[in-house]
Amino acid sequence: MSQDSWTAVVTAAGHATRFRPFSTVIPKEMLPLGHTPAVEHVIDECLGAGAGHVIVATRPDDAIVPAYVDVLRRQGRPVEAVAEDLDHGYGNGTPLLTLRPRLESQALFGVAFGDDVLLGGADLAAMYDLARTGADAVIAAQLIRPEDISSFGVVDVNPCDPSRVVGIRQRPDPSTVAEPLAVVSRLILRPSIFDLLAPSDLARGEVDLGIAVGRLAAVADVRVHRIQGHWVTVGDPCRYLDALRTYWRLTPEPAIM
Repeated sequence: MSQDSWTAVVTAAGHATRFRPFSTVIPKEMLPLGHTPAVEHVIDECLGAGAGHVIVATRPDDAIVPAYVDVLRRQGRPVEAVAEDLDHGYGNGTPLLTLRPRLESQALFGVAFGDDVLLGGADLAAMYDLARTGADAVIAAQLIRPEDISSFGVVDVNPCDPSRVVGIRQRPDPSTVAEPLAVVSRLILRPSIFDLLAPSDLARGEVDLGIAVGRLAAVADVRVHRIQGHWVTVGDPCRYLDALRTYWRLTPEPAIM
């Protein structure tokens, strides 16, 4: 990889309990948007943003996503699958702890959740450029309806500098939120995050990346990027239906010749 190249981690290790029994056989990251699995959309987003290598973190018992990633690798994409090590605990921060020996020597690396897709925009590239100016972390966020805020992590910003994060709250009371700015699953991080990744009572004992970034914001320069693309998810059945509708609205199916 070139000196300016960076690594992106795509997480695809969740258990998708809201999609059971389907997800006991097929990982949710393999659900298609159009003719392409969600995880492939995310991999291509990372590569298009300038990542020189993509590591897809999978469940230890998952053979499907690794097999598909291997197909993409044979097609020429610089991508590999690595099973997360659950000795580090369970949670969306576990993939980073698994890959710590490979990431802690890098100046910056990216993280994208494999069940969330950004349609349009160049948000991850813009976030990487912002991080290169010296920020300790850059997180993506999007304004949502105030009544939905209790289902998301919420970014609190400095009122004098709306680009600077002062904290992240998990599923707060909507009446306490000044701006309904929800965390989107895209981050550019430095290795300093590793010292803050640990099981948390706030996450029912899980290793939660959002909580770690919120703690980082209390002591370091964490910035927020308000995304320009359309954020959709295949993470639960209802939102997957919305994702399909949004995808086909933005990407009309080509005419059959």
